Amino acid sequence: MGVPANLKVHLLGGLTTLCNVWGVTRLDGVFLGFTDHDQPLSFDSKTFRAESGMSALALQRSTGLSVDNTESLGALHDTSITAEDIKAGRYDRAEVVAWRVNWADVSQRVVMFRGHIGGMRSAGGAFQAEIRGLSDALNQPIGRVYQKPCSAVLGDTSCRFNVVTPGYFFKGRAENIENKRIFSFRMSQSFEPNWFLSGRLEITSGAAKG
Repeated sequence: MGVPANLKVHLLGGLTTLCNVWGVTRLDGVFLGFTDHDQPLSFDSKTFRAESGMSALALQRSTGLSVDNTESLGALHDTSITAEDIKAGRYDRAEVVAWRVNWADVSQRVVMFRGHIGGMRSAGGAFQAEIRGLSDALNQPIGRVYQKPCSAVLGDTSCRFNVVTPGYFFKGRAENIENKRIFSFRMSQSFEPNWFLSGRLEITSGAAKG
C-alpha cells in the first residue's frame, strides 16, 4: 500500500511527529484501540487509548505465501483486555489493523499491517498475542474431507439442517453446572436417550455468553 501524499510531504519535511496505532475488533463486534503516543487519538469514529500498557513488537514482513506476523504484549487492564475474556476465547480470530499516524494531524496515516490474532495467552498479570497477517488464510487447507463419519458441522452450510426445527432443539436455563463443564437441564419435553450427543450448546446469557 502506498503512502498517502499528505503523509509523504510530512515525512520529507525532516521533522516528524509519528506514532503507532492499532485496533482490535473481536468477532462479537467489541472494538479496542491502542496507541504508543502519550495522548489518546481518534479517527474513523474510533478512539485509541494511550498509556494502555500495550505495545507491539516489530512486524515480520515476508513475501510469497509465508505468514506475516508480530507479537503484541501488554498488561491486563480491567476495562479493556481481561484474563477472563482471553480464557473464554473472545479474542480468537479477532481482526487487527496497525497504522503509522502523524499524531499532530491524524488524517495523515497509513495502514502498516492487517491480520488477525492467531493465539493469545495470559500469565502473571500480562498477556501475549500472536498476530498473523492476511496471507495466513492462503496456507489453510480447503475443500471437503471425505470420511466415514459426517464431515459437516451441525447446522453449517455443508450440513444445511435448520437446528431450530421444532423437536430438534431445547432452549432453557441450566439447573445445575458441575466442574464448569457438565450442564443439567429440566426439560419440558422428552427426548430420546443421547438425543443431543454430538450436538451444539450455545450460551446466550451470563458470564460465558457467546
